[in-house]
Amino acid sequence: MMCFTPAVEQSMPGVMAGKSNYTKMISGMPYHAVDAELFALQATAARKVAAYNSIASDDHEARDAALRDLFGRVAGWALVQPPIYVDFGIHIHLEDTCFINTGAVFLDSADITFGKRVFVGPRVQFLTATHPVKPEERCFGTPEGPLLNFGVTNIAEPITVGDDCWIGAGAIILPGVAIGAGTTVGAGAVVTKSLPERVIAFGTPARIVRSVDE
Repeated sequence: MMCFTPAVEQSMPGVMAGKSNYTKMISGMPYHAVDAELFALQATAARKVAAYNSIASDDHEARDAALRDLFGRVAGWALVQPPIYVDFGIHIHLEDTCFINTGAVFLDSADITFGKRVFVGPRVQFLTATHPVKPEERCFGTPEGPLLNFGVTNIAEPITVGDDCWIGAGAIILPGVAIGAGTTVGAGAVVTKSLPERVIAFGTPARIVRSVDE
């Protein structure tokens, strides 16, 4: 079943032209998500994730080595409790002393960067990937495409979590969000906009309720 018209296909030539889709993705440009190179990178990440999630909980050395192989950067001590899910893995960067509880989801089409001493509760989602709101810009035809006869336009925006942050269980961090150092995000919050340093925010969408120093 197709989700486009010929007119729509003609309206999105910039997604297909010029640079590779991977280059566009990491540059914050609209890119074609149905792409052989991206699929290959995701397949490699999926194999590494499956291996990581299967390591015995008491085999700390093997788990640490697998995490450093999966993520782009692990600067020091880190404990990431399986199971986890990543899109690529290589765009996730942890500074020293990070704890991420079980069930984390990282849609890391752009960089996801954690500062030092970051604590993350269970089932938190870090989502860098988004789509155009207009449906005719989101899905378009590629009749001669090597994989499928349609394309999906994605845009990726980085997420940054500053030093000494605590992200509560079940929170969702959306594309382009930066969380200031020392800030706490309450359980179940949906963070749609960046937060300053040393505040407490919760709710849907997340709102600042007070300073951590009050």
